[in-house]
Amino acid sequence: MERGGTHLKFQQFDRTKKWDVIVLGSSHAYRGYDPLVFSLHDLEMYNLGTSNQHMMCSYQITKTHINKDNCKLLILDLFDKVFANNDIESKSDIIQNVDDDKTAIATAFASGDIRALNMITLRYFNKTLAPLNTDTIGYRNGYLKAHKLLDPKKKDITKMNWKYTAVPSQKKYLRILLEYCRKEGIQIIAVSHPTPHIYPMRDHDKFLADVNPLFKKYNVPYYDYTHYKEMGNINFYSDPTHLNQIGTIRFNKMLIKDLIKDGIIPKKIEKKK
Repeated sequence: MERGGTHLKFQQFDRTKKWDVIVLGSSHAYRGYDPLVFSLHDLEMYNLGTSNQHMMCSYQITKTHINKDNCKLLILDLFDKVFANNDIESKSDIIQNVDDDKTAIATAFASGDIRALNMITLRYFNKTLAPLNTDTIGYRNGYLKAHKLLDPKKKDITKMNWKYTAVPSQKKYLRILLEYCRKEGIQIIAVSHPTPHIYPMRDHDKFLADVNPLFKKYNVPYYDYTHYKEMGNINFYSDPTHLNQIGTIRFNKMLIKDLIKDGIIPKKIEKKK
């Protein structure tokens, strides 16, 4: 079993606890929402974001790990590039590292990919073996800090110049996830975190055309900070798409302020001295 950060965050997640906020999504999620910042506003958060998390994986995790009794607010982080991706990485990560067999099996069968089904056999075989990946340093409630700064001279041009193409399965499972949350009474919002000004999100309007009708249909608030000018400075980023710790703190404070303004989370009650 690969294990590592994904394995650790599911092993440490307490499903019986009433979390104020739970986060789902890709690496934008687990590197962009710091539970410590939310705790300063008396909000207990757990981050269940995983690398390149496919909407189908988000749905399977929600079904088995999240409900109205253990989650007051579910934040679903969305990123155009992940939404346009349908590779095996995300599914493999969940199948190998999620804490329960039910989620792993459901993910494998829903993928429709023979490689994913083979991973179920590998999952059971590897249960008695030592983990291949033991790098779990720095995780806090599923969140991983990044302290490095984006170097525009070393930017990865292949990652910067890409065109958005809708993946039907992503849109399908976003709809299924939103429908499930409405049926189960799980309060959910969608968020897209900022990108640096040097990152050319030229096709963002196409992404919005795919997701906005669903958010409107299911009455899900969507906080889109993709082109937020106040967060365009490259000093807030560790690479062309991920926030560093400075950026995460700034973004989280901004998001919390907007959620309080909209009445989605309560304003912090100042304790009398």
